Formats: sequence, C-alpha cells, structure tokens
Amino acid sequence: MTFRIDTHPVRRQKLYEQIVDHLESMMLSGDLAIGDRLPSERKLMEIFQVGRPSVREALFALQRKELVSLRNGEQACVTRPSARGMIGNLSGVVRHMLLQPEGTREFQQARMILEVSLARHAARHATDEDIRDLAEALDRNGAAIGQSSEFVKTDVAFHFVIACSARNSIFRALHEAVSDWLAEQRQISTRHKKAERAAFEAHQKIFAAIKTHDADAAEQAMQFHLEEVAEFYWSSKISQP
Repeated sequence: MTFRIDTHPVRRQKLYEQIVDHLESMMLSGDLAIGDRLPSERKLMEIFQVGRPSVREALFALQRKELVSLRNGEQACVTRPSARGMIGNLSGVVRHMLLQPEGTREFQQARMILEVSLARHAARHATDEDIRDLAEALDRNGAAIGQSSEFVKTDVAFHFVIACSARNSIFRALHEAVSDWLAEQRQISTRHKKAERAAFEAHQKIFAAIKTHDADAAEQAMQFHLEEVAEFYWSSKISQP
C-alpha cells in the first residue's frame, strides 16, 4: 500500500507577521491583557532581533485589527477589538464583490436573512421604549417622502432601530456595514417612482407587527419589503442609460 501526502509550498512569513502572530498569541493566552502596555519599539527590536521597520509594521498591523492603540510618544496599549472594527475590515473585499451583479444578489440575500430575523426578534422582544423609538423613526421616514436623500437616511434609521432592539453589538455592526455596502442599491432603487411610498407603507406594516408582537407578521412584512426593494433596484438598474 502506497501512502501519499499531497504537499503544498509553505508560505514564508515576513518578519513583521511573525511578530504579529507572537504578540497576538500572548493576547489570546492572557499573557497580555486589555490595558497592558507593550514594550517600547527599541525593546521589541531587541526581543525579536529585528529592525525598526518590522516592529512598526507589526504594530500598525495590530492596530488595524484593533488589538492595540497607538499614540504619538506613548507605548502601544492592548485594546479590545470591536464588532464594528472586525466587520469593517471586510469592506475592501465586499466592495469588489459588489462590482458584479451576482455579488450584489448575494448581499441582497444576506441582508434579507439578517433583517427578517431581526424583525422577528424585535416582534418578540421589543420593549415599550423600542416601540416608541421605532414610531418616531417611522414618522420621520413618512415626512421625508419626496426628499430623496433625506428619505434614504430615514429609511436606514428605521431599520437601524430594529437592529438595535436585539441589544447585540455584532448585529448593530452588521446592519451598519450592510447598509453602507448596499448604499448604491438604496440610491438606485429610490429612483423608481413608486419606491418611496412603497417602502414607507412596508415600514408601517413592519411597525404594526412589531408593536403587536406578531413575529410571523413582522417576518413576512420585512421579507416582502426587501424583495420589493430588490425588484425596484434591478428594474431601475436595467433602465439606466
């Protein structure tokens, strides 16, 4: 019997990547805790036996991951990464995906799954304060009909209140990121002459379902709303000169 192992070239890490991996491992193990100061650049150079450029690149890489904060004249400090920062790091890749129609469709579907679930959760768990906030957001949305840019802002705000009712930083960050990534969709879909009125009426139905704690109705209303938004987007996109 022949025993075969498929081999692949081992990626050679740059010096700064090795430093990042080592320091990140110390953070995960607890050897470096939130608030701890890292050694000075000079000390890190001695510890890792590397030059200043490698140390600085490592610190910048850790900063991009929100694992350390850097201030002029101070040693780097270990920080707690946020959900917003974690998801924000995906923006570059996402924007490339959205250049293709299939990528846009996939993110429309992702938004559908996220927001339908959030609407259902809100209907089950929304507090009186959540419902008051949502009512105010709905009123502002209705008042903005006919003012394209303001309508888009109030549209986003209405959906954001629903996301916030989950009281989960990851859902809030995801909602903010998806809203940003699909900003072009909102701009184009609202060009349809029926889009603003249709969106507001859909928001009214979503609000009514959440207010009465009807999870099934909230889910159905949100799904219908986002399917309609997608239809407006693609019909407006096709009609563009």
